[in-house]
Amino acid sequence: MRIDLRNEQRDRLFTVYVDLEDPPAVVRPPNAVGGSKAHLDWDRALDDERHLRRCPVCGCPDLFLRKQMPQVTGFVLIILAAVVAMVLLGIGEVGLAVLILVLVGAVDVAIYFFTRRVLVCYRCRSEFSGMPMSRRHGKWEKTTGEKYPPPRPRTTPPPPASDEADAETHETLSR
Repeated sequence: MRIDLRNEQRDRLFTVYVDLEDPPAVVRPPNAVGGSKAHLDWDRALDDERHLRRCPVCGCPDLFLRKQMPQVTGFVLIILAAVVAMVLLGIGEVGLAVLILVLVGAVDVAIYFFTRRVLVCYRCRSEFSGMPMSRRHGKWEKTTGEKYPPPRPRTTPPPPASDEADAETHETLSR
């Protein structure tokens, strides 16, 4: 099974391959030299049929299925076909333009049907592929997604105010 690990802020950490027959409790990035590692909780994550029922990275019980096809791929294919079709229509090749559009549409649909599915965690967005998928996981649902809002951007705390600045502010306010 392939795991694309992410942290609680949904930042991509690394990709690792694990054997579900003997899943490791700790994974490290390939060629890791430093202390970077991730602890995985497999006891609660796998059911009796070795399907994921919760995320082993963050423990979230909600997972959804999606296609691994990059969303831009289909869009770019259709746009390029439309441009080619417009050029062909401009030079009077209507039949060839329609044929190009139909063929590219068929290729786009074929790519969609033959791309593999991945299981994604709602909370941390870690992705799991190359394993049997349970039928209980459905597509992304808005109501479930709203339970796990995107993390807030990290901000640094403001510097502590000095006593002189506090005195000046107090003096300005008292006037």
